[in-house]
Amino acid sequence: MVEREQDPLSHLAALARATDDLRPTDELTDALLRAIVPPDDRLARITRETSDLAPSDDFVSSVMSAIGAASSTRPAEPPWSSGVVRFGRFALIGAAAAAVLGLWLSRTAETGYDSAVLESVASIEVYE
Repeated sequence: MVEREQDPLSHLAALARATDDLRPTDELTDALLRAIVPPDDRLARITRETSDLAPSDDFVSSVMSAIGAASSTRPAEPPWSSGVVRFGRFALIGAAAAAVLGLWLSRTAETGYDSAVLESVASIEVYE
């Protein structure tokens, strides 16, 4: 009942005074350092707990033989150029030249067409 009658601001002031110094004490630091398990101790404990999970003596040899058998049955992929015949490079150069010529002709024809259309539109506007 006494707590309800206290002024909320006085309660906040008391709380502020109680939390002015929040630096850790020596007891807290010691407790935290005791709670931390050093990594070497953890690794030693894990090694002890998993010692019975060691592989058998023939495990490594059986795995390696399985890997060797799997890799020898798979054929090697041929290089991408294995299907290209000897004169294929010259044919590719000719095809590239034909493509460039086609683009140039297309651009020239389009420019001529655009010029003709603009001239006809200009002449129609003059007559109107």
